[in-house]
Amino acid sequence: MDSMKYSRLELDIIQEIANIGGGNAASSISKLIDKPVTMTVPIAEILNYEEVFDSIMAEDIMVNAILVNMTGEIEGKFLFVSTDEVKESLVKMMVPDGIEDIKHEISVSAMDELVNILVKSFVNAISKMVEKTLITSVPLHLKDMFGAIFSSVYIDTEQYDTNVMIIKDEFIYQGDKLESSLYFVPKPGVLQKMFKYLGIGEV
Repeated sequence: MDSMKYSRLELDIIQEIANIGGGNAASSISKLIDKPVTMTVPIAEILNYEEVFDSIMAEDIMVNAILVNMTGEIEGKFLFVSTDEVKESLVKMMVPDGIEDIKHEISVSAMDELVNILVKSFVNAISKMVEKTLITSVPLHLKDMFGAIFSSVYIDTEQYDTNVMIIKDEFIYQGDKLESSLYFVPKPGVLQKMFKYLGIGEV
């Protein structure tokens, strides 16, 4: 695993960002929809390109993905990925009770709100740690095979290194576990820069 190139302290910081971001996201979503939503303790890993397909999801699985750019002192792309079944459950979670006929526009708006909350929770956690202002873009919806989407994001970030941060989590809503993955594909050297801001690691 590529995470072996990082120190225990660096990996602990990544996990702490995941814990803070996940907890804040669950709290914000619960307040927004006025329904109890919890999240399992997120699992944060740093994998190389091939390990993503071997360990997380096969290339040929059709997925729904939402892309959010992060700019500022730390740059990269967040990619929220879910299957059709999980997406449908997440939309129902976000939509007020009593709405049976969920049209496409409502579905898109619900997922936008969910991913905005999720990504901003993690971005705020990073921003507070490094004491830098970070900006996120509006969400972009994609539907394709996972390999096609992920490789496009990987190339677009000019990422030829092996630094891909994956945050696997499960929303728990009405007793059901809704598993999703949030990927952060940083610009080259960004994770090292983040650790430098925190006073650890090498440039």
